[in-house]
Amino acid sequence: MEDGSIYMNNVQLSDAGLYHIVTQYISENKPEKHSRFHLQVFEPVSKPSITAECLRDNITLSCFSSQGSEVTYSWETLRPCGNDSCVHLGQMMEIHPFPPSEPTSYVCAAQNPVSRATSDPVDLGVCSVQQLKGVRWVPVICPVLLLLCIGLLVILCKRNQSRYSSPPPLNEATVPPSPLSPQSNLTSSL
Repeated sequence: MEDGSIYMNNVQLSDAGLYHIVTQYISENKPEKHSRFHLQVFEPVSKPSITAECLRDNITLSCFSSQGSEVTYSWETLRPCGNDSCVHLGQMMEIHPFPPSEPTSYVCAAQNPVSRATSDPVDLGVCSVQQLKGVRWVPVICPVLLLLCIGLLVILCKRNQSRYSSPPPLNEATVPPSPLSPQSNLTSSL
């Protein structure tokens, strides 16, 4: 420690904290020296992954690194910024309008003071394919739903028509006798 440097090997995240150092000079007649320092330990970041939320008019890209401490994120547009690339800060990026006028790819970078890692590029064409998959079902689903509605209406109309067109048949057992009808008392006389 002649030059004032301290070397620590194999530090762990749990080693972070405030340290107090006392330097005593054995060969020289100097007073001992007290120093304090705060040790920060960072876990290196892992390769980030990108998820895309495809909406009608925009797309939201999210970046996530599963490992790393105090991670910051940035986005790099690979095109159409010419020779230079465009950089956006933050874990999420929203792109308006969608689809863009030119094919564009994006890369996410995750970094902290001890490491940096970049994702694989993502092309916004992924969203166009996802949106087309949903659009393919529309021509099939609409006619099927229309036929189901028409069938349901026909069944309801027939049920209502049969209910009001003819009275239900009467059963003699359920008809009470009329007070004016003659009742016969059969008595036999012999």
